[in-house]
Amino acid sequence: MKVTYRERLLPKWWVFVFVGSLIAMLSVAYGAAISVPVGWVMFIALAALVGVGMFTSSPVIEVSEVLRVDDARLPVDVVSSVVVLDSVQTRTARSGRTGATNFVLVKTWAAADAVLVTLDDPSDPHPAWLVSTRHPQALMDAITEGAQATGSATG
Repeated sequence: MKVTYRERLLPKWWVFVFVGSLIAMLSVAYGAAISVPVGWVMFIALAALVGVGMFTSSPVIEVSEVLRVDDARLPVDVVSSVVVLDSVQTRTARSGRTGATNFVLVKTWAAADAVLVTLDDPSDPHPAWLVSTRHPQALMDAITEGAQATGSATG
């Protein structure tokens, strides 16, 4: 099972800066109230814990014979179409009542664009998947290639 696309949706740089600033403010307050070494230890420990937490909780998108979005899996042979959406189209697709039963993984702090994967599987409770990505064209190409390799038609 060869992986043709892999992406970890890490938060954008400014999210790390913002969280680091909050940790720094808290550490300065504790350092001033208790002692400077306590503030530094708190800053280092919290920054490490939060950094590891933000990395490990970031969803992973992989495409092979299966589209894997975090823990969800979808065989690419049930894909009928893949469409790239910009930030405005993503917001509309996410908030529209027509997509109330869609599988949605939209992380606006990581990526504004997304792909809409429509399924050709009437037994699936989710008629489409809406997935954030920093590289929508590459993800669409990987899903399309995987579907064509397994014999499904996409467009």
